[in-house]
Amino acid sequence: MDREQVKEALMEWETLSANKENRVLYEARAKELRDLLSNLEGERKEGINQGKQEIAIKMLEDGLEIETISKYTGISEEDIKKLGNEN
Repeated sequence: MDREQVKEALMEWETLSANKENRVLYEARAKELRDLLSNLEGERKEGINQGKQEIAIKMLEDGLEIETISKYTGISEEDIKKLGNEN
């Protein structure tokens, strides 16, 4: 499921939840969908961070200064130094 599908499913469940008999099912499903959405956001952020790290490593390999790399990637100078030591 992508983000838009999760949002649509949440809206549908909200409509169904108006029926008291469906309320328990709604709440369980809503929690499941919120958790899924949270996981998707986490994976997205992780992917972005991974990409920034890869760029920082390439910049280090090309001899750019740590300060410059930090400025353009948003990664702290300390973390960039660690990346340099790992590679």
